[in-house]
Amino acid sequence: MSKFDKIAKSASSASPKSERRTASVTDAVKAAVDVLIALKAKLASIKAEQQDNQRTVIDHVWPQYVENARKGDFTKSLEVPGNTGKVTFVQSDAWSIPQDEPTLAQLKKLLGDKFDKLFVTKRSISIEEKVLEDEKLLDRIATACEKAGMEIDKIFKVGDKVCAVDDLDRKQFSEVPEKDFEAFRALVKQFSPALK
Repeated sequence: MSKFDKIAKSASSASPKSERRTASVTDAVKAAVDVLIALKAKLASIKAEQQDNQRTVIDHVWPQYVENARKGDFTKSLEVPGNTGKVTFVQSDAWSIPQDEPTLAQLKKLLGDKFDKLFVTKRSISIEEKVLEDEKLLDRIATACEKAGMEIDKIFKVGDKVCAVDDLDRKQFSEVPEKDFEAFRALVKQFSPALK
C-alpha cells in the first residue's frame, strides 16, 4: 500500500442552502407566471410522450444492435426509418462506473480476469487547499522533490484558473460600482436563473 493509498478519498457533495423570498410583481407578471406554469405542464406532458416513443424505438432496435455486435458487425449507430422521416439510434461510449467497494467486488467476481480488460483504475491526486495557500510549504515540497532528483515540472501540472469567490452572486451588488455593473455582467456570465 502506497502513502497515497492511505489518503485517497471518495468524492462527496454537499447541498447548498437557499433562502426564498417573495418578489413584488405586477398583474402582467402574475399572468405571465400562470402561462409559464401551464406551458411547463404541457411541456412535461409532451416530454413524457416523447420519452415513451423513444423507449419504444430503443426497445425494438437494441436487440438488433446487440446481435450485430455479437456477430462482429459492431456499429455505434443505426438508422431507424419511420413513415415520414428517420431517426438515428446512437450508443455512446460513456459510462457511469460504480465506485463503492462492494459493487466493484461484485463486478470483479462477475467478470473474473476480464475485469482488467474492461476497466482501468486511474488515480487522481490533489493537494489540500490549505497546502496550496501555504507558499512556504509548497516550496518545501518542491525542494524535497528536487533533492530527491525529481524535476517538479515533470511531476506536477500547475495551472492558474480564476474562480468566483463564494457568494459572488451577493457580492457583485456591493463590490461592483453601479456605473460598471452592466460591463461587469457582460464580461462575467452568471448562469441563467431557472424557473422550475
